[in-house]
Amino acid sequence: MKVAVFNRFWTTYGGGERYAGALAQALASDHDVHLLSSTPVEWAQLEEQLGLDLSRTTPRAVPADPHLFTTITREYDLFVNCSFMGNEFNGARRGIYVVLFPIQGASAFAFAKRLGARVLGPVLKQNDIGVMWGNGFHPAERSILGIFRWTTAEAHLHVTLPARTPTRVRLEFLGHRCRPAPPADVRVEVDGRVRAAAIVGDRRSVTLDVDLVGRGAGESIPLVIRSDLFTPTGGDSRQLGVPVSSVQVGRGARAWLLARFPFLAPSRPAGDFLATYQDIVSISEFTRRWVQHRWERESHVIHPPVDFATGGGAKEPLILSVGRFFEQRFGHSKKQLEMVQAFRTLVTRGLTGWELHLVGGCQQQHAGYLDRVKAEAQGLPVKFHIDAPGRDLRELYRRASIYWHAAGLGESERRHPERLEHFGISTVEAIGAGAVPIVVGKAGQREIVQDGVNGYYFRSLDDLIARTQTVACDPALRQRLAEAARRRADEFSTSRFAARVRALVDGPASA
Repeated sequence: MKVAVFNRFWTTYGGGERYAGALAQALASDHDVHLLSSTPVEWAQLEEQLGLDLSRTTPRAVPADPHLFTTITREYDLFVNCSFMGNEFNGARRGIYVVLFPIQGASAFAFAKRLGARVLGPVLKQNDIGVMWGNGFHPAERSILGIFRWTTAEAHLHVTLPARTPTRVRLEFLGHRCRPAPPADVRVEVDGRVRAAAIVGDRRSVTLDVDLVGRGAGESIPLVIRSDLFTPTGGDSRQLGVPVSSVQVGRGARAWLLARFPFLAPSRPAGDFLATYQDIVSISEFTRRWVQHRWERESHVIHPPVDFATGGGAKEPLILSVGRFFEQRFGHSKKQLEMVQAFRTLVTRGLTGWELHLVGGCQQQHAGYLDRVKAEAQGLPVKFHIDAPGRDLRELYRRASIYWHAAGLGESERRHPERLEHFGISTVEAIGAGAVPIVVGKAGQREIVQDGVNGYYFRSLDDLIARTQTVACDPALRQRLAEAARRRADEFSTSRFAARVRALVDGPASA
């Protein structure tokens, strides 16, 4: 078959990109696989950084305009959309949509049904109005001011409006840029002409209005946001422009509601893009359940492929935890502060000779949280590895005897499922290296760790302290659990992932 695999964020080299690349690698042994990207990609660098072999695939640059995706994908027998929050329509004979977690609903109407179709249905009716966040935006972030997206030097919005209808589009920008960046000149262009301009970053929010005339459902209007760039400090290597907090199309209560609460409306062209895919793939059983709940669709579970170090060598009295540093109010916190507090209690109760090593990146806006964790660790044998290179992380996996993972501690799955661990690649990497996992017994972690067989669950800091004390003081137990953990890790190997992908593709479509 002729197959296309698409990802918006190839150049971020993250877990979603490794999933997409490993999927393409698996299919390339039997099919003609094209890697679609709307941005330039250094494919050799991506292969090296993510441990992939894409030599049998063909890169293809495609336009950023989402309305062209249906036409482009019609050239293929199979289109795989493996992009976080991707919302492209599929035109191929068969489409597979990979979801990390269903943060947003598949369509405005799915949300309307849950929130009360009789009340919100008339309010959310789209009337051929749609907004697509195109090329040039970083993934959405959360702050105390709400959800926003950083631009790059050139970011594209695609607005669909009823034909010949004059409409105002209002862009709102947060009033801050990370220190020490100066305010930025921002310009909004339509068809190559500057239609609005302002200075963003002097602590006041800024709105820019652009008057447009609709071109109909088949032709979007591209808005290009241009701005100066800066690079944050604190290990964040991204090139950032300005933070866009909302896009309001039209006037009145409905337009205001959809701009202020974007989860009520699709950030995509009008219509249900998900209906154009025959199969949905979830990265975990936890994700599958939420796909069914939020999108009312069934999905196949194919866990992410994990490369893990199985190198030998003696284990050391070292507890390891891997995850980015950021506070709970920003979402998916890894709870490093709580882990340090638990480690302090262990030391106070007489655990000697052991060290806690915390590995993870930290963007500038979260530096205050990292400082608080470091302050809590004063006087303790706690080591910090900020933005550690891969070789250092692999060595820590090899040395570690115990692995902690606390994401989801104290969180409600019903109210905040996005704060739990959707799968847990770092846990698999750790058990593959023979570290005994002690993890929060919720969500995706339950699909990796079997309590009492290859590790332990905890639901409170007291549980974590007690389980760790037991494992740390019993070498025979630690060895038995470590051997079982290594065997469990093999279930998530790249070869098993490839076999599951091929079985799905070779089988009949679900819809």
